[in-house]
Amino acid sequence: MRRRRGDLTIIISRSAELPARRYRISHKFLIRLGMALGVLVASFSLSTLHYYHMWKKTADHDLLKVSAYELSKENDTFRLAARQLGEKVASLEVTSTKLQILSGLDEAGLGGVGGPSAYDNPLLSLDTQGLRNHFRSLERKSISLDKQLRQLQDVYNTRSILLAATPAIVPVHGYPSGRFGYRIDPFDGERDFHPGIDISAPRGNKVKATADGVVLTAARKYSYGNLVTLEHKFGISTRYGHLDRFTVEVGQKVKKGDIIGYVGSTGRATGPHLHYEVRLNGQPLNPLRFFRDSD
Repeated sequence: MRRRRGDLTIIISRSAELPARRYRISHKFLIRLGMALGVLVASFSLSTLHYYHMWKKTADHDLLKVSAYELSKENDTFRLAARQLGEKVASLEVTSTKLQILSGLDEAGLGGVGGPSAYDNPLLSLDTQGLRNHFRSLERKSISLDKQLRQLQDVYNTRSILLAATPAIVPVHGYPSGRFGYRIDPFDGERDFHPGIDISAPRGNKVKATADGVVLTAARKYSYGNLVTLEHKFGISTRYGHLDRFTVEVGQKVKKGDIIGYVGSTGRATGPHLHYEVRLNGQPLNPLRFFRDSD
C-alpha cells in the first residue's frame, strides 16, 4: 500500500527471530482522533464547569435561604422585644402619671383608660434597621422613665408616710365642747391655756387613732385620767385623755382608725368626753387644722 505523507507507522517486534509487525495509521485518522479527543476534553471541561457553576448557584441559594431565615428570625426577635419594651414603656408612663397625681405633682385627675387600638401594628412595616432604631429609642425612653419613676416613687413614699403619720380624722363621734387655746377654766374660773380640744360623747363611745403610730403611753396620768399617747413620725404625737378604759399597750403599733379606747370621765373632767391633743416636737397645735378625712 502506498504510504502517504503524515501517516503514522507503528512497528511492533516481540523478538529478533520473529518478523516485526507494522501498523499504519493514516493522517486523516489521526486528525479525526485528535478532533474526537478535543471534543471529548472540551465536553468534559464544559460539563465540569457547568456542574461547578450549578453547584455554586445552589450553594449560594442555600446560603441566601439560611441568611433570609436568620434575618427573619432576627426581625421577629426585634419585633417581639420592641413590643415587650413598648408595653413596658406604656406601663411605666401610666404608673408615672398615677404617681404624679397621687403625689400631688399633677393637678389633673386620672380619667378613664382605653383598650387596644384597631390600627395595624406599625412594627410590621419596619425593616431591620428601622427595628433597631425603634428598639434603641424605646430603650432610651425606658431608662428615662425608670429614673423618673424612682424619683416619683420616693416622693410618693415620703408623701404616703407623711399622710399616714398626719392625724387627719376625728377621733370620736360627738360634738365640740371645749376649744383649743386660752379659755376660762371650768373648775376654778381662772384664765387658762387649753392644749387640745374637748369632744363631748356618751360614755363608752369608741375612740380611734387619728394616724399610724406607736403607743407611747397607756396609763392613768394625773388630770388626764386614763391617757393614751401615740407617737407618729416627723415629731408628731397625739394624746387621748379622760378615757373610761384603753385597749392598747405601750409599744404596740396602731393604724389610723384602730380603736385605742373608750370615752369616759376619768381625771379632771366634769362629764364624759374626750380630751384630744396634737403636738409637734412637744408643742401643742390646734387639732382642728388637721381634720381632713372623714370616718
